[in-house]
Amino acid sequence: MPDRPAPDRHNRMTAGQTGRRGGSGRFRRAADEAQRGRWRIVARTRLSNAIVNDYLRRIGAGEVSPGDPLPPESVLCDSYGVGRSVVREALQALDAKGFIIVRQGSVAVVAPKFRWHVLDQDFLTVTNPREYFSMLQEARELLEPHIAAIAAERASDENIEEIAAIDARLAAARDSAEEHAELDIAFHDAIARATDNAILVSMHASITGLGYRARVESVAVPGAVDRALLWHGQILDALRAGDVIAASSAMHLHLRQVRGELERLDAEPGSPEPEETA
Repeated sequence: MPDRPAPDRHNRMTAGQTGRRGGSGRFRRAADEAQRGRWRIVARTRLSNAIVNDYLRRIGAGEVSPGDPLPPESVLCDSYGVGRSVVREALQALDAKGFIIVRQGSVAVVAPKFRWHVLDQDFLTVTNPREYFSMLQEARELLEPHIAAIAAERASDENIEEIAAIDARLAAARDSAEEHAELDIAFHDAIARATDNAILVSMHASITGLGYRARVESVAVPGAVDRALLWHGQILDALRAGDVIAASSAMHLHLRQVRGELERLDAEPGSPEPEETA
């Protein structure tokens, strides 16, 4: 009986490896194409963001007014040197933020001012926020005394300890307006969280972006930090005592003090320029 040839394991393994290599190559090509697709999306998003920020700046500065039409898409493409998809993405973003109205088949127009989402972080970055400080103060005076009252009723020992610890750090933060602003927001946010009411926490959080800018500026008013710390102590004492009326009253008086600091800012000549964005 003739000898059977030995199976060619080397050839079989090589074929299997080749198949795996071929499969790996396809996966790599697919991954590379997906990565290129992601980079194209990132590049388009960056370009559209630049258009959004430019129009937010122009709207905030009054260069274009409510009811003014925006140029047609073709003109915007030429002006910014981008494709139609980038322009459409930018217009959709501006519409979602409430600054323009886009209607199918017609030119987009700048929206009425009451529709603007003025707490939008992109808008606050490219505009002068001082115009909105008095509106912010009205909102705080309406909201925060009630938050303090509820917190006095519901705050746990852990809540009180957290609020006190933040206030102690705030008292030591004398060298940085930014650090002071962050800690002051943290103090008021901790009071909001002590209400155990997620809606109140969210409402308070929505105004902290503009509140940060107001605090950074008001720190420059001589004596503002010491006056704020005085009222923080009164609020904290009322929270510890569980005194609803005292907590609400102390917060109300604290916010009147803050209003006074902001009015001093308004009396100063000139206003800071908004930050520039790339």
